[in-house]
Amino acid sequence: MSDKIPTVLLVEDDHQLGPMLKNSLELKNYQVDLEPRGDRALQLFNAAKYDIILVDVILPGMGGLDLAKEIRKTDFATPILFMSAKNEDKDKILAFCAGGDDYITKPFSVTELSLRIYSLLRRTNLSLVEDELPEVLNFGQFTFDYPNRVLCSPTDQTNLTKKEADVLRMLASNVNNVVKREKVLTDVWGENDYFMGRSMDVYIARLRKKLQEDKNVSIVNVHRMGFKLEVNGSLAS
Repeated sequence: MSDKIPTVLLVEDDHQLGPMLKNSLELKNYQVDLEPRGDRALQLFNAAKYDIILVDVILPGMGGLDLAKEIRKTDFATPILFMSAKNEDKDKILAFCAGGDDYITKPFSVTELSLRIYSLLRRTNLSLVEDELPEVLNFGQFTFDYPNRVLCSPTDQTNLTKKEADVLRMLASNVNNVVKREKVLTDVWGENDYFMGRSMDVYIARLRKKLQEDKNVSIVNVHRMGFKLEVNGSLAS
């Protein structure tokens, strides 16, 4: 993302979901203030500037719809994304009429939420969501074409799956630096749990095999931290 970290006001009273979303979004380089009460969220909004607001519809103190209406009395630009277990058209209509810009139905994945946040920020403040990573990367003897999911070496061309390409892009954009395991999981798999972690390890093993042609390139496990794409003797760009 750009140098400025997008700021998020997360208004969610679920004691498990709220902290989980806050942690997951912070791993994606958002700055998140979590508040479970609608009335106190309004005080936070009036005291600070946020790039986007995520609001649960049902809240203590002040409901999400009323909170949005109060915000819209003075601010017509900051995007508001409603989160709710209610999935009927009438509920969505009420949310949009209250000033909402988008509506996501629970349960949802962190990946879907992140994509919706990205879409809203791209429409309202493009400088916040410039491409995070380059699309073509060179490291060792390899050229990696991310959009086409192709890994090229002097003697071969290998097609990658979507997840393989996403993981390799993160590692190749941070050559010789550790990428946190949790960040790979939340960015690529959308969740950080044991079973997703086992799946990620399988994909890392597949990538290692596809990088064997260049002995100066390797994916290294960094204990209790994450992974590092080590490139020895050759510059990466």
